[in-house]
This record gives sequence, C-alpha cells and structure tokens, in this order.
Amino acid sequence: MRPIKLTITGFGPYAGEQVLELDKLGTSGIVLITGPTGAGKTSIYDAMMYALYGEPTGENRSIGMLRSKYADSNTPTKVELIFEHKGNVYTI
Repeated sequence: MRPIKLTITGFGPYAGEQVLELDKLGTSGIVLITGPTGAGKTSIYDAMMYALYGEPTGENRSIGMLRSKYADSNTPTKVELIFEHKGNVYTI
C-alpha cells in the first residue's frame, strides 16, 4: 500500500483542512516524518489508521480524542485517504 494523498480537517492539531500530497515523496518505499514534539506527526498516522480501520494508533488514544480542540464548531472532523495497492487506486 502506497499512500498518495491524505486530507484531514478538524483532526488532532489541525483545525482547518490540511492536504498532504504524499505521492510527491517518491516511490522508494521509505518516508521519514520529522518535527518537534507536539507538531502533529502521530496525528498523521492516526488519520491514516482511522481512514483504514476506524481506529487511532496505539492503546492510549480513543476516537473521541481525534477531534481538533482548535477547530470551530462549524468545521467537521474528516479524513480522506487516497492510496495505491497492487496497481489500483482507492479513496476512503
């Protein structure tokens, strides 16, 4: 599975819509997401896990913790993941 694009809104530390165009990182199979503590790195993985399995990563997080405390009440919490698997492209 190769992630192509991740769009998250009202999720974790991301109050508004954030689009990560992961296909621009290449196809070598190794990607490093780096940044200071609290920057939102784990939230990116949580968003992918939620899109794929309906659950966050790890045992210490619940689904209720995924909503951004920075988003206003009119901003929905949503995740869209576009990925490629065995030559087919899927959007979830």
